[in-house]
Amino acid sequence: MLLDTNVPAFSFIYGIPPKEILDEARKRGIVTLGTATTPDEAIALDRAGVDVVVASGFEAGGHRGSFLRSAQDSLTGTFSLVPQTVDAVKVPVVAAGGISDARGIAASFALGAEGVQMGTVFLACEESGAHPLHREAILSGSAGHTAPTQGFTGRLARGIDNELLQLNKPGTEILPYPLQRFLMRSLALPAQETGRSDLLALWAGQSANLAHCPGIPELLHSLVEGAAERLNRI
Repeated sequence: MLLDTNVPAFSFIYGIPPKEILDEARKRGIVTLGTATTPDEAIALDRAGVDVVVASGFEAGGHRGSFLRSAQDSLTGTFSLVPQTVDAVKVPVVAAGGISDARGIAASFALGAEGVQMGTVFLACEESGAHPLHREAILSGSAGHTAPTQGFTGRLARGIDNELLQLNKPGTEILPYPLQRFLMRSLALPAQETGRSDLLALWAGQSANLAHCPGIPELLHSLVEGAAERLNRI
């Protein structure tokens, strides 16, 4: 479907698509972006011929995109991963994980990245379509403590530390993915209906408490202007 609709860019996690897919994307002028959580994964993506490597640090919210080793054994932080990835590959590197304001953008560029990916800061915006309870949890200041867990889906992912996360802390029996995800889904709807954000999987990165969103245009303007000001100072 992605190839048939000729999307301008194809970003993926959890490994490397077959060579035929990457070759066809290149033929159609589709930019490919692969996610790496370790320098070795970045090298593998570069050798496969992707156009851009996204260096996703351990601070990132949501699922870990590890594919060469287990997610638990691929926990490099963003500020360590980005410069190592820049040195290891020939293609442009995008920094991701725990970047929530202009300071993080400027720091990423100083480390050699040519772009950034930001998730949680936009998840807090109404335009994201995230459930109001999720947005409220990020913006209320209660997202200061996040933690990685397999309990939400069966794969290691980072979310706000709440009652649901504590119920699935290490030592709890976790079903393999996607069975655990289906199990948690059956809890999500009644939790939403009763306003129980403490029983929802609330994805968020470690810098979630820095998130604020007056609106997408205003947020983007402040990020670009703030980052430019800091980089010019450097």
